[in-house]
Amino acid sequence: MNDEEIQKALRPLRNAPRIPTDRREAAFERIRTEWKAGLAEQQPATTRTPARRWMFATAASVLLVLFSGVLFWVSRNAEAPRMQIATISGVHGDESFHNDEPIYNEQTINTGAATLSMRLASGLVVRAAPDSELIFSDESHLRLNKGRIFVDSNPSTHNNTLLVKTALGDIQHLGTQYLVDYDQERLHVSVREGVIALQKPEERRSLATAAAGEQLSVTVANPQAIERTSVSATDERWSWIETVPSPIDIDGVSLGTFLAWYERETGHRVTLQNADPDIRLNGSVTGLTPDDALAAIAVAVELDVSRRDGEVLISKP
Repeated sequence: MNDEEIQKALRPLRNAPRIPTDRREAAFERIRTEWKAGLAEQQPATTRTPARRWMFATAASVLLVLFSGVLFWVSRNAEAPRMQIATISGVHGDESFHNDEPIYNEQTINTGAATLSMRLASGLVVRAAPDSELIFSDESHLRLNKGRIFVDSNPSTHNNTLLVKTALGDIQHLGTQYLVDYDQERLHVSVREGVIALQKPEERRSLATAAAGEQLSVTVANPQAIERTSVSATDERWSWIETVPSPIDIDGVSLGTFLAWYERETGHRVTLQNADPDIRLNGSVTGLTPDDALAAIAVAVELDVSRRDGEVLISKP
């Protein structure tokens, strides 16, 4: 079989997806080399029988099928590149993950013992508790297979919406903070800020909405029944997210700016009694929880911190 015959055998693949020239030529050369090696083991062409010609035709068909498989495999992988969806911005409790590590589409994230904070390019932040499993299909769709996530979409940043999908319902938000807790048997959606809509899976029709201070619950035993209860912004169920707070650079910022960050991270309302909100801060609170950061700043600028019924009181001594 000469080069022209090989090209003719491969002609049906001319409309197949293109692959890099070097890979295509390498595959062609391998077919030609193996074919010639086979010819060397056969009798001269003048003594070949029809049966032997049939054998060569069959071998050519096999090579064609194999080469088609190479083309399909290469083109399939070339057409499905990974797309970075988010970046890990905080890790607590496990060294398997690292800050600045990329998260890609269709990547299964099993948190194990870790608590993660992931920031999307839009600015939206998703935090995942230990023993959670989730997958981003793209920047606007997240599948929660089990566990807990906290979605923080600050309305001031005008970032993209995110549809969180579970087997018991899909959650859509509009500028909010909310917690999704799902374990295959039941789904809880707790809202700390803003509004969410709970939808039937794969449908746009909203089943129910919830605002700040409300929780919606659905069970697998009765997925059409939605229970509505109250939830405090300082409830214990929110505490795990404080181990991976959104970063803040306090160097040169005002006390008031820091306390606004603290309120958003903890859900605690802060009251300044006789302290100046324009006091400028310096240093760093990187790696500290919001409460530890507040304690460190209080010492640095000589403030008293007290608590009353979930409220944080800040004053000068």
